Amino acid sequence: MKENMDLFMKDDNYDKYCRIDYRKSSNTFGECLTPLSNLNMFYPSSWNVTKVQTVIDILETDYPKNVELYNNNVQCVLGIAQNNTQFCTGEEDDKDIERVTLLTNDIYAITEEWDLSGELNPDTIGQTNLFAAYLKELNTWRGVVDFGFDTGFSIENPVSKYSRAILFWGSPLNITDDETSSIENDDEEELETKYTELLKTYVVDNFLEKMNKYTKMSYSDEINSYYFMGILIFEVLLEIVTMDGMLAIFSIVFVFLYVRLQVRSWFLALVGMIEILLSLPVAWFLFAGVFQIEFFSFLNTLCIFLVAAIGADDIFIFIDAYRQSAYHQDPAVLESLESRMSWVYRRTGTAMAITSATTCCAFLCTLLSPLAGNKSFGIFAALVILVDYIFVMTLFCTATVIYHNKFEKDERCCCDCFSSCSSGCKNLDATPTMIAFNAMSKGDNSSQDADRVSTFFQERVFTFIKSPTKRAILGVLFAAWLIISFVNAMKLEPTKETEQFLDEDHPIQKSVKILENEFPVADNDVNLQIYFSWGLDEVDRTGVNQLLNPEFVGEPVFSEEFNFGENCQTAMLEACEYLRADDSLAPYIKRNGGVGSVSCFVEELGAYAKLGTLSDCDAVKSREWKDDNDWQVSPSDLTDVMEGFINQKGCFSDNEDTILTYYADALGWDGSSLKYAAITVENQVLDPFGTKSEPVARKQYDKMIELADKLTTDMVGVCGVGPIMTDLDQKFIFMNTQSIYVRSAVQSSVLGVFIAFAVLLMSTRVFHIALFASLSIMSVLLSIIGTMVVLGWSLGSIEAILISIVAGFSVDYVVHLAHSYNHSSGDTYERLQSAFSEMGSSVLNGMVTSVGASIPLFFCQLQFFKKFGTFLCLTIAYSWIFANFGFMSLLAQAKLPLKEKKACINL
Repeated sequence: MKENMDLFMKDDNYDKYCRIDYRKSSNTFGECLTPLSNLNMFYPSSWNVTKVQTVIDILETDYPKNVELYNNNVQCVLGIAQNNTQFCTGEEDDKDIERVTLLTNDIYAITEEWDLSGELNPDTIGQTNLFAAYLKELNTWRGVVDFGFDTGFSIENPVSKYSRAILFWGSPLNITDDETSSIENDDEEELETKYTELLKTYVVDNFLEKMNKYTKMSYSDEINSYYFMGILIFEVLLEIVTMDGMLAIFSIVFVFLYVRLQVRSWFLALVGMIEILLSLPVAWFLFAGVFQIEFFSFLNTLCIFLVAAIGADDIFIFIDAYRQSAYHQDPAVLESLESRMSWVYRRTGTAMAITSATTCCAFLCTLLSPLAGNKSFGIFAALVILVDYIFVMTLFCTATVIYHNKFEKDERCCCDCFSSCSSGCKNLDATPTMIAFNAMSKGDNSSQDADRVSTFFQERVFTFIKSPTKRAILGVLFAAWLIISFVNAMKLEPTKETEQFLDEDHPIQKSVKILENEFPVADNDVNLQIYFSWGLDEVDRTGVNQLLNPEFVGEPVFSEEFNFGENCQTAMLEACEYLRADDSLAPYIKRNGGVGSVSCFVEELGAYAKLGTLSDCDAVKSREWKDDNDWQVSPSDLTDVMEGFINQKGCFSDNEDTILTYYADALGWDGSSLKYAAITVENQVLDPFGTKSEPVARKQYDKMIELADKLTTDMVGVCGVGPIMTDLDQKFIFMNTQSIYVRSAVQSSVLGVFIAFAVLLMSTRVFHIALFASLSIMSVLLSIIGTMVVLGWSLGSIEAILISIVAGFSVDYVVHLAHSYNHSSGDTYERLQSAFSEMGSSVLNGMVTSVGASIPLFFCQLQFFKKFGTFLCLTIAYSWIFANFGFMSLLAQAKLPLKEKKACINL
């Protein structure tokens, strides 16, 4: 562990980039701030074994009696040291006060030497751990040691499996004028950005390679090390996103090669991929240019895989229809290229229009969600599918005509666009359509027989479905599977853990998981700031539309009833003291030094009004200034007092910030009046960096609302209004978003099934076909949810989003088969055989390309894309199975007759 720390601290330039503590040295330039680490106590400048053992013996005697005695009296002792007796009850025993005072002095003398400047003494390691374990039991000293030890560390188990440390960085020193010459003197934000870039460059150039070396499992047999640095996270995540994005190329390449294999032409495969990829920028033009939608959700990137799968499926449908037209029984179809393409166009156009419309509507169900990200994805996905359909029916249709005239193979020539033969690639005297017409006239069905996949579905699969016995077996298997899926689906619960962003084996994810789960909340941890604000009303959200203007979230509204008079100031200070002192709030408000972590500007305002300055922070913190109860500022004097007050250096700021800077979000001073005032508390559980599960955040939220209601009851009479509770890091908004994901997942998926039913009913005008197809989609939905539980997934935001779009992904195959069955002729079995013959190959090819496109996602490090790959693969596989064997078996079993379509007379 020390080696890891020395990597930075022993670098020659470390003192130019570390955070300087000017209080530690008389040196003008100060010294580097000592890292926050439990190593400090193992490498002290000196270690008094006798004094440490004396403290341990005192606390160990009659444990936990002496520990409780210390905790009960220490606040009084500390207050007396600052001439403040507000924490003393008057009932304390003088001997107890003396004992606690001596013990406090001994502990202070010991911990003062913890500076990481000495050498490790192996003989004192056990004593050091036990001493630290006892300090964790003392309210005012817990914060000194709890940061570096895990939750399992205790007096009974003075061993820590995990440890952590923080190195403090500051703005780089000795920066040359050339490095900052282009930055205006008053542009602090740009200067800060420049300093951050310099620090990042310093770390990357000097340490990153060794950091990566230390994090490898093989580096040490003793410990595993992980680094976590904010300015490097973006670089690491950008690298991960880039690598995961490269996997999309493999999906595209796979789809291209498989399309080439099936259409048997490099030319058609190339045009097909061009039209698939062109669908994205054209859809983006419609999305952003025509509809003026500015909100671009990260979900929209999934459309790359969506259009690759659905676009390839449409190509297979079109090219299979083109090939099947060569042996159509109606001679009129093959009279000319125009009649042949007309038949292909009519047959595929209707089928793909139905599937595209159904899929688009299913994705547009996301408009029900109040979340802009879901709406954005639904609209963009629908546009991509629509554009792809248009391109297939125009661009790819045109390419098929060119292929027919220029490159199509026949028995006389082996050439295509990238091949050669003796005569070269040229127009043939006898076109492929003419050859097909002549072959049909002679009864030559060799071209039909060559399609082995279609023959397999037409004969083998159809024969299997036709058998009542085998249908009964399928029915039992499907029923058993759906029952199992239903039972598992009922076990799906909202996530109770923080959702993982990266794969669990990634070093960053490991470090995040360890930090969140293995350590207690320490005094030095930065937790979520929660505001109780007086003077603010609900935000005016008139005209808010995040799709069209993501930056505009509404206008603030200030309450005219807010009265920051003397009585209100007194009530706010009393509220601060209540939030600090009430031990029942410990599970909700973080404790520092045994008291609640509460930020209260009224406290410093009262001290300033009474003392005239904040330069004597000991006097400010002693709170003696409030004893006479004449510290309040009258409304008539508030403007004059605030002018001087806001420029004072705050006594509670570690960085010596001014009052206006330190209380920037809690003090609504506009130069002439106080628009709002807030008390800030630090939450015990939530932090601004991670996201807890909805149940965990909900518990904290409910308590904060309860506190807000109590403060309203206590203070509305003197302040005119009650407080609004909020957090500026939007953790409670994300909590609500998680619950919305769950609700919208159910709504969108169910509505998607109903929309599919409606579209099928309108297109086929046959109730039982629409019903059976909808049952197939519902079976897919149930199977997906059941499988999620089997895979160990819980219902988080990722899973909820995926469930909400199941209908959009699962309608294609069953709709194609339903449309083909409806437009065939004959009895039920003849229609089934015809549907399998026409669509079996196309649907199979569509399934293979979709599954193949999803496989590269299995290797993504971003958890969302990895889960999406699993989801896409499962959805497509289930859709294919239920469409071919579930839906078609239902039709075979029902044997409901259909009216024959009237044939058109060829004039």
